[in-house]
Amino acid sequence: MIESIYTGITGVQSHQTRMNVIGNNIANVNTSGFKSARVTFADVMGRTLSEGAAARDGVAPTNPRQAGLGVRVSSIDLDMSQGSSQNTGIDTDLSIEGDGFFVVSDGQTTSYTRDGSFLFDKTGKLIDPGTGLVVQGNLSQDDGTFKSETENLVIPLDRESKAQATTAIHLSGNLDVSGDGQGEPVWSTDTSFGLPASLAGNASLDFTAFTSGAGLKVTIGKGGQITESTLSVPPRTFPDRLALVAELNAQINVNGTLQGKVLFKADDLGQIILRTTEGGEKIELSVDNADPNANVVAALGLAPQARTAGLNASDTSLLNDLANVGQHLTSGDVLRFSGTKPSGERFDGIFTFTEGTNDTLDDLLQVVASAYGGVRAGLDTDTGKLILTNEISGDRVVGFDLNLSLLDTGNGSGIFGDNPPFSYSTNTQIYDNKGDVHSLTVNFIKGTVANEWTWVATVDGLNPQAGNNGKAVFHEDGTLRTFQSSDKSALVFENSGGTPALRVDIAAGGTERLGGLTQVVAPSSVSVRDQDGHASGRLIEVNIEDDGNIRGLFSNGESQVLGRVLLASFTNPEGLKRGGANLFTQTEASGQPVVGAAGSTVSGRVRAGSLEMSNVDLADEFVSMMVTQRGFQASARSITTSDELLSELVNLKR
Repeated sequence: MIESIYTGITGVQSHQTRMNVIGNNIANVNTSGFKSARVTFADVMGRTLSEGAAARDGVAPTNPRQAGLGVRVSSIDLDMSQGSSQNTGIDTDLSIEGDGFFVVSDGQTTSYTRDGSFLFDKTGKLIDPGTGLVVQGNLSQDDGTFKSETENLVIPLDRESKAQATTAIHLSGNLDVSGDGQGEPVWSTDTSFGLPASLAGNASLDFTAFTSGAGLKVTIGKGGQITESTLSVPPRTFPDRLALVAELNAQINVNGTLQGKVLFKADDLGQIILRTTEGGEKIELSVDNADPNANVVAALGLAPQARTAGLNASDTSLLNDLANVGQHLTSGDVLRFSGTKPSGERFDGIFTFTEGTNDTLDDLLQVVASAYGGVRAGLDTDTGKLILTNEISGDRVVGFDLNLSLLDTGNGSGIFGDNPPFSYSTNTQIYDNKGDVHSLTVNFIKGTVANEWTWVATVDGLNPQAGNNGKAVFHEDGTLRTFQSSDKSALVFENSGGTPALRVDIAAGGTERLGGLTQVVAPSSVSVRDQDGHASGRLIEVNIEDDGNIRGLFSNGESQVLGRVLLASFTNPEGLKRGGANLFTQTEASGQPVVGAAGSTVSGRVRAGSLEMSNVDLADEFVSMMVTQRGFQASARSITTSDELLSELVNLKR
């Protein structure tokens, strides 16, 4: 009889424990990262009254007789299922989507939590403000990799992003194939054919003796009007005449006074030639030293204060002697012409240049006259323009139209049109090792050769010491063929004040992230779309990414990964021991933690700006509470009933 009382007591005690767990679950329904628990029961065996008997003489076997002694708590298990996520808008609030725990430490003991309500303290430590424990992770190194050791995450809030010198820029965009909108360079009935004014000499390649202020003063006379400007010659040694010519032409192409009026060429005799792009009797050219103490004229092999005059072309003039030819025609080049007669009738044809046999202006004019029919072709002696005269009457033909263009066969030949060369400039900022800003300008000039542009780069309006000019050559479909500097060097710009020289690679081809240069019929839009330099900056914002990386945003627009939050996973997370304050500690049952990066070593992902809510289900808890209440009541009733039976037994002797 007494045993039944103690049996009832085990039921009361076990259900009381279950009620305690349910109450704790309900109390923590709003606790971030809380994991609910459940209680399971097991019966308690008491005495075996009989083991039962085997079958004998037709009698069936009998069952064992056992009397239990109540119930006990078998286990209290954690429910590690995912809680719902609540957005908080606080960048340092973190939740885990999937497997894993945050790792926190006081320097002696390591704990684990799903509650990511963290913040940075005044020293830059990422901490749990409720306990003061520091979140653990990996700090980044200067090369962008992470340190291997797990340590306190400390992000100094006064951290700065060091200045980085620009080493590469990437050009992207379009160069309008139509140039100035007038189409390809052509000769027309308005073209004046003349011989250029030119100066030739055997140039030195070593200009290191000159200062940066030394230069060549170029004067052009046209019909009594004088144009004068100075070209700087960089104080360095050039590898060959072509590199020197490219540098000098680069100076011309960024000179607003001389651009499109003169150019340098290298001939087969080892000379360099300075010539005008226009010809005729009214064209004159002279050179002098910009600095009386620096004889740049002599270094270029030219005569000091030399003056030369152009002439109108004659029928017997070689085409390659004309001012209208920018790059020499070569055998096989084809000039296409088309036009309309005064009556409106069209005529057209082609002229194939052959050096030595079909290379004079007269050879070209006779082909034009033959295609027109019944006329003779020549030049006006006063203007140098093409004229047609009737073979029978000798009268000049008026009202006809004619256009000629070069079908370049890829030999690099080119002719000047009636319009000045089209140019397009783009500008960007680049940085030196100290973070000082420099202005880089790249100017593109449409050349006389089809599908070819010359580019010139200046820094702060000055000429870099190397790699400052080159050519962009396009395929016929408008895609880029080649883009390189004339001296095959990166752009090199010497700074003042002891800062190392800037060395910048200029690229223009397409990449995975950026397109390259194109040459199609569309507005020019070239710009520097990418460059790797930046000034110094201070930390203004910190973001935590899905993989736990802590990325700092700086005032200079740069971003750096400063560290990463690590996660820990366990083979049996239900075996962890609660430590209070939403913390868990490792046990023999949980196994050793695997600590690593989110999304790789540990499958869970970090979500910034949100917290994981408790996974307590109130509906389940209330149902469990009612069932527990009934179990408690029934166990208590068995105690009172046993007590009444004992009372009846005591009353038997009365």
